[in-house]
Amino acid sequence: MIPAEGSDVRDVIVNGKVLMKDRRILTLDEEEIIKVVKEISTKIN
Repeated sequence: MIPAEGSDVRDVIVNGKVLMKDRRILTLDEEEIIKVVKEISTKIN
């Protein structure tokens, strides 16, 4: 048996709520997160 890996996950449903569909996170604003991380990283460097 081949063990499962995170990359094998396409959809995630918790308590009936779809959190990820076709590997796209539906509950977070990825663009906003990337923007904030970039701002923080410029302050750290």
